[in-house]
Amino acid sequence: MNRKKTEYLIIATVMILLIYGGYCLMSHKYMEQKANVTDSISANYPASSEYTVFGNTVEFKNPQDPFYNMNISKLNSTDKRITTLLNGYAAVNEGTIDYKNETCYLITLKFEENNGFKYHSLIIPYDSFNKSSLKFTKDTDVYLFEANNREFLVDTAFNSEVKT
Repeated sequence: MNRKKTEYLIIATVMILLIYGGYCLMSHKYMEQKANVTDSISANYPASSEYTVFGNTVEFKNPQDPFYNMNISKLNSTDKRITTLLNGYAAVNEGTIDYKNETCYLITLKFEENNGFKYHSLIIPYDSFNKSSLKFTKDTDVYLFEANNREFLVDTAFNSEVKT
């Protein structure tokens, strides 16, 4: 009889631990801050990250977890990196084109470059880009978000505020 009680106690303890662990995973939120990182970019970023501005590029570095490392750049539509990313998207056709606030396209793709990031999101004004041909209709500013985790990248790009 004592053995049966011990088995039930172990099973109950395991169930409680599983429920508690699931609850912790589901309710976990990282602390984030919102900042105007440049005169044209406002973004949410983890509170433990630090950022530095180099010209038109903002580098977010997190000493605790490289998962949150990210770069945000303001580039011109004629920039070679933008053309390379759009050509890579057209060749592989592995990515998404979404609308951001009905004024911009958000193109997200997986493309490995030499800069260490494999996921890229481009914010392009709607009126200066042809979605079908992936060509620009006029010169414009393009915002490039780069990171190694797709979900973190898309979340940050969608929640950012950029001046187009």
